[in-house]
Amino acid sequence: MVYLRILLPILLFLHLRVYSLALKQDLIISRPLEDVVPVPNQIYSRLHTYAHLLDIAYCIDGLRRIEEPFGCELDCSALFPHLQLVHQWYFEDSSCGYIASTNETLFDANSTENNGKYTIVVSIRGTRSVSDTMTDLNFDMTPFAVPGNAIPACGAQCKVHAGFHGYYKDATAMVQPYVMSELKKGGPDAQVLIVGHSMGGSVGLLMALHFLSIGVENIYLVTMGQPLVGNREFAEWADFALGSRYLLNLGPKNRKWLRVVHRNDIVTTIPRGSFLRRYEQFDNQIYLNVSAANAQPRAEQVVDCLLGDNRQCIAGDVLLPRLLSDYLLSHNTYFRHLGLCGIHSDKRDDQETRSF
Repeated sequence: MVYLRILLPILLFLHLRVYSLALKQDLIISRPLEDVVPVPNQIYSRLHTYAHLLDIAYCIDGLRRIEEPFGCELDCSALFPHLQLVHQWYFEDSSCGYIASTNETLFDANSTENNGKYTIVVSIRGTRSVSDTMTDLNFDMTPFAVPGNAIPACGAQCKVHAGFHGYYKDATAMVQPYVMSELKKGGPDAQVLIVGHSMGGSVGLLMALHFLSIGVENIYLVTMGQPLVGNREFAEWADFALGSRYLLNLGPKNRKWLRVVHRNDIVTTIPRGSFLRRYEQFDNQIYLNVSAANAQPRAEQVVDCLLGDNRQCIAGDVLLPRLLSDYLLSHNTYFRHLGLCGIHSDKRDDQETRSF
């Protein structure tokens, strides 16, 4: 009996670590820590489109813009003939991106099929300057609260990266009027798709939680190479609010967030913070188990990790000291080499210094 009193708390702790929280039906339950699940083929094929949509945001900088109705150097009009540019923004000391909309499918340019849903795309790019990079690496946290009550509050201990929070506030104040206007135009079935790379993914995450809290239910978030954003309270709450506990599918009970992480992408593991300001890894993780030299992973190399501390995924990567350019190549390779829009071919070798 003495042994049982000692062992039971230990077994309970291990159970809570190894298995995800079963808070509702249809959740991920009884999943061993080292399991990975193949990504469904339809979602795998869509990830290429999401990567293209977020890469287009890099066509916006101090000198260039996307051309109306939706033209850019990345074959925007040819591959997305139905998308219409709604707005684009460039904040020199903050985030950059665009808003576009369509009532046609995003996933087959040759199809005449209407998917029945008016879609508003919000794409937010990563950073391209030394000052932005320093902001990314700053450890300061600030309290975070969403403005509405359509989802449970995060709580008084919820904190996020102060720099990302400032970028989110600026971007959301500008984006929200356009998004709400487009939602009204699209009717009750209209949906919002937010895509973001690197810091843009962190801003997109906070923005998605913002819109969910004010009652925008039809929202889908895809981030690639997104850094950590907040403390344990925030990470667990964000995972819960965006359905990280659900198995991947395209049905009515689906995950609202795909956080895509490339093997050896060190940016997805930082900032680390200190003992009192520790940043927490998310359970939501779609892992690209392929080298950065390969921009087109096969379907079996794209897996759902289920838990953030799964050793078959980024938590198990041995991030040994190496050239910074090697890490940044992993960070900029998500189904394509990101951040090259507007960069001449003779400068593409140093592209890793331009998008972080």
